[in-house]
Amino acid sequence: MQTVGDPELGMGAVDVPVRRIRLQTGRRRHRVVTGTAGLLLFTCLFLPAIKGCGAPIVPLEMPPFWAPYLYGLVFAIAALARTQLGIAAGAIVLRALAWLVIVGGVALSMLAPPLGVAEVVLGIVLLASIGWAGSSEKRLAITAVVMGCGSALWFGLWALTPDALVGVYLAFASALGLMLGGIAWLADVAFQPSLVVPPAIARHRRP
Repeated sequence: MQTVGDPELGMGAVDVPVRRIRLQTGRRRHRVVTGTAGLLLFTCLFLPAIKGCGAPIVPLEMPPFWAPYLYGLVFAIAALARTQLGIAAGAIVLRALAWLVIVGGVALSMLAPPLGVAEVVLGIVLLASIGWAGSSEKRLAITAVVMGCGSALWFGLWALTPDALVGVYLAFASALGLMLGGIAWLADVAFQPSLVVPPAIARHRRP
């Protein structure tokens, strides 16, 4: 809580709940698309993806390829964020995931150089999208578009193979949904910009 007032205008002291200030000035239409697509993408982590020797392969058994599914979960939660604190938390997690993709790509390049290099490049692009520091809805939306495009390309290539199963097809559709949700999110931010909180109010001080 912070006391705010303007003696020249005769205004009295008012307690402002800094942490509960709403982030947006209008309705965010992307939430249903982004949240649903992200949740479905994460669910695909537990579904059979491709045919294996004797049994289908589930992505849960292959940690190096978890990144798209984990991003789906994060965006499913971030789509619900309604405060600056929620957006900041989402940005921190997305930044950590980008570094995880880079590290995983470096490790994978020792076994499969082409895939490893591609994963490192994707991680760098994702890190550039979310930024080194700070947070904003626009950066989260851009990251959703980038991840959605990258995932759709990855799962789309797998969907063209005869070994593809339901998990790959559903993941491909979810990735496209995440990309579209990110685009809608950018449109929301452009036409209904985030609430700008004055520094004097946003700064938390003890009485």
